[in-house]
Amino acid sequence: MDEMQDNSREESYGLRSQRGDQQSQRGTLVLSDDDAYVGETILIQGRNLPEDEEFELHWKSVQGEWGVLRAHEIVGPQYRPRVDTLASVQTDGSGAFDMEFAIPEDYGGDHIIKLVDSNGDQIDDAEIEVIPHFELLNDTAELGDTFTIRGYGIGPDIMVNNYPVVWDNGYVGFMTGVQNRGTATAEIRAAGPPGKHVLQVWRSHLGIPFLQNNTQSPYGKVSDGRKRTWTVEVTEPESELPTSWVDPLLDESPIELHYPEIDEDTEASLDITPECGQAGTTAIISGSGFPSNTEVNLIWYRHDGHEPQGKNQPPDHTIWADPFPDVLPTVSTDSDGSFQVEIEIPVDVGSTRPITAEVHGREIAVTGFMMQPSIETFEPTSGPVGTEIEIELTGIGWTMYETTPMFVYDNDMLGYSCALSGPQRNKLRTVLRASGQPGHHFIDVYPAIFTAEEDDPDYQLKPHLSYLDNHPVRPLPACHFTFEVTE
Repeated sequence: MDEMQDNSREESYGLRSQRGDQQSQRGTLVLSDDDAYVGETILIQGRNLPEDEEFELHWKSVQGEWGVLRAHEIVGPQYRPRVDTLASVQTDGSGAFDMEFAIPEDYGGDHIIKLVDSNGDQIDDAEIEVIPHFELLNDTAELGDTFTIRGYGIGPDIMVNNYPVVWDNGYVGFMTGVQNRGTATAEIRAAGPPGKHVLQVWRSHLGIPFLQNNTQSPYGKVSDGRKRTWTVEVTEPESELPTSWVDPLLDESPIELHYPEIDEDTEASLDITPECGQAGTTAIISGSGFPSNTEVNLIWYRHDGHEPQGKNQPPDHTIWADPFPDVLPTVSTDSDGSFQVEIEIPVDVGSTRPITAEVHGREIAVTGFMMQPSIETFEPTSGPVGTEIEIELTGIGWTMYETTPMFVYDNDMLGYSCALSGPQRNKLRTVLRASGQPGHHFIDVYPAIFTAEEDDPDYQLKPHLSYLDNHPVRPLPACHFTFEVTE
């Protein structure tokens, strides 16, 4: 996989060295600019070409995704070559064309625009650098609401693929554009006190701000001098602040790769509706194709290990889950070999929770439920400085992309927790201390990445602020809390 990544980077970053050797002398392609930002318009000009002939313009780039093994082990970002057709152009009677072109949402760095004839042969090419930049969508927000930052042209080079975000000189987390072709979104809490605050975007492959970005960096200024520092205003809330909430949950399906192997492959089938939700969700388990008038034991599987990477396990060991047969009921099939039963999803570790059907001691069918995060406990919700705040979360998964949620207090990174720690591993429990001036304070729990390849940017154990559109495998929700410090 490292070799694949190196090869793709060589193609995407070494573009200058590839030009010129095989260019034909049948025409010339010229760009009005050497560099541009996403969304900017440049002029593409063709000259010295055959008259009244049609050509295509191709855009050479890469396609990025997170490298993931067994749908849980993150090995870092991976990029593969990609070529898009931009447009068809027609030369005039003098063998020329002019075309305005808006830079598409894509990764930063060098890109080649190729002019290709009807036979697919390259006539000429030209190079343009896409410069990463950031926009602040709103510069005022009510206390407890959010400021939205959107980045464009991020990566794929490791030196420009990790952008730390800072609030009032405190580290919040990082943004990356591994997915979505270099575009990433982050929502930053409007934390108090009401008034002016400073929001900044820095750059560093180490995941923390490199404070010489704009003074002594060999890579130049962040966004090449475009605005990356904003003075924002937090205003008084116009309504009562919510106490705790989880981001809107998406409709998901369980990951079949995380199912255990069953003892026998039969005609029996097992289904659950809905396929995802939080602890306490009412679900219907249906079975068909089973022996008629027969007892069926439904078995809930839980990941109950302490090693999320599966290290020090024998090769044939299934690290995904262990059976807990007393969680779900035993049912009886009808004369057609079918059954249907209503259950309540139990409190448990998140991600895929396999469910098997056992007949006469043999598991013959399997399905799964995608367990999503929920807030079980948040108390108290107010108190003086030093108050112990107990937080319990459920549905936090065992996989490397969700097992270590990061806690942020008033936009300042506090630390991480682990879904597999402690004697009661179906709940994640921590106790924090209230701090700050009297008024409302905010705790945000963001997804994080447990580990990745050492040669890649350092994404490990840091709040992933672009989790909304760039997190590996699944778009995980964040959890949010409001605590009031009293006099």
